[in-house]
Amino acid sequence: MAFLSSLNIPLSGMTAQRFRLDIISQNMAHADDVATRPEDVFKRQLVVFGEDRTFKDTLARKMTDGEYIPQIFRYVQMRGVEAVEVVEDETPPEPVYSPDHPLADEYGYIYETNVDRQEEIFDAMETTNSFNACKAMYEAMQSVIQASLNIGK
Repeated sequence: MAFLSSLNIPLSGMTAQRFRLDIISQNMAHADDVATRPEDVFKRQLVVFGEDRTFKDTLARKMTDGEYIPQIFRYVQMRGVEAVEVVEDETPPEPVYSPDHPLADEYGYIYETNVDRQEEIFDAMETTNSFNACKAMYEAMQSVIQASLNIGK
């Protein structure tokens, strides 16, 4: 039943979006961080998504270049999406003049993180909507599979 592998697509999307929400939560937790130097302050984290490539998929692609393809590799399973890496936002930290702050440098500046709460809230809402869309797709596919199994009854 090769069509059952299509369930991997929404499930992997749900997993990836949950990971993204974890990173957004981490960003929100550090939204008030300040430091003496711009290199020391927390930098906003972003998730990079990519296609989930399996060994079977890679082998099948390599073998289609003119070599014999065994029957077992004729149908490449659909795997979906995965979080490839977490990268730092390159936006520079904001210097704030606060000479009375205990972390102020010799010029009276502290450096705030580049995390913007409103942007994180928007990203969290987008992530939640994407998760719910994947969940709805999974449930629809599940009901189609269930209905197809009941045809013979």
